[in-house]
Amino acid sequence: MKELLKVIQRGQSLRGTFDPKRPVPKDDLMQVLEAGRWTPTAHNMQNFEIIVVDDKELLENIGNIKSPISEEFLRENYQQLSFSEKELLQKKVGLLGTLFPPEWRNPAKLGEVARKSVPFSLSQIINGSPTILIVIYDSRKRAPASEGDFLGIISLGCVMENM
Repeated sequence: MKELLKVIQRGQSLRGTFDPKRPVPKDDLMQVLEAGRWTPTAHNMQNFEIIVVDDKELLENIGNIKSPISEEFLRENYQQLSFSEKELLQKKVGLLGTLFPPEWRNPAKLGEVARKSVPFSLSQIINGSPTILIVIYDSRKRAPASEGDFLGIISLGCVMENM
């Protein structure tokens, strides 16, 4: 158990230069998928599917999907923003605000931004990735007596964390 705790404590998130030309090594991808497969879920419902997309044309088609900006998303994530690397290091959580468009950085205007926003393309998120994983939650596979399937949502979070 102590070894597992050490691994968890050593965990870190790194943001570095993204190289879309660098493929995801198959062994690494298989380990990520295996970690998802072995995730414990409520009542062992395994209420998810993981789809690996690495076909360039399909990735491009997914990238062309347009989605509006949610005011709720903006407000929730605004709390996570830091506006300098120093502030981010002090908070020890969140995102560097420079990753968000400038118009998203003013809390007083978030509702206006959401209302006036033009749906953005998912290509901004995919950003040339050679591979993406799509995790699909199957609400039909519910834990017994789980109204609203709270346990299923928690299980889905566990899957994402394992991967």
